[in-house]
Amino acid sequence: SKYFTLFMSMKTNITHNNCTSAQEVDMPYCEGSCNTYTMYSKEAAVMQHSCSCCKETCFSNRTLDLVCPNGDTVPYTYMYVEECGCTNTECTAAAGQHIRRKRSFTLL
Repeated sequence: SKYFTLFMSMKTNITHNNCTSAQEVDMPYCEGSCNTYTMYSKEAAVMQHSCSCCKETCFSNRTLDLVCPNGDTVPYTYMYVEECGCTNTECTAAAGQHIRRKRSFTLL
């Protein structure tokens, strides 16, 4: 299956507790589609699920000054994405179980 991750970036103002960044800051984020599959394992005799999600694989903390309405400046630290990638994650079966439960009925 094909998968890709994009390292995107947008400029935005950061606001926290009514205090705002003096200028727009670079805010990178990750976007993409990663490999996810289900297949039957003959050896284990069960369905094997593999899920992967697009997320930050490397980030750093950045601090900037926010300007408050009263003129004070306060430091604000946020996570700055450096790199994106596909990372294995837990596949949940909740969706499938939910459907089965709705279909079940009781004979009175």
